[in-house]
Amino acid sequence: MTEEEPEEQPEEQEQPPIETALADPRFQNTNVTNWCFATFVDYHRCRRLLGEENECCEQFAKIFKSICPNDWVSRWEDQLEVGTFPLDIPPEDCKD
Repeated sequence: MTEEEPEEQPEEQEQPPIETALADPRFQNTNVTNWCFATFVDYHRCRRLLGEENECCEQFAKIFKSICPNDWVSRWEDQLEVGTFPLDIPPEDCKD
């Protein structure tokens, strides 16, 4: 009897973990519109107050990018650029 060689199986590619935003007790309803908007605003306030390169703000970015519709985000980004965004976000030069 000869030993049979095991069939070579292709190596499974390791998939990156799928993550989404953790639950926020302030927004318990199934409609996440308010959570989406609040997190977008928090992200931009954080970046303007702590600096563009601050890693702490990335948690806000992960959340709003996973729960907000892309159309809303692009519209809000456009509004920030032209100065018509409905909320006050500190100016970029406020880090004194």
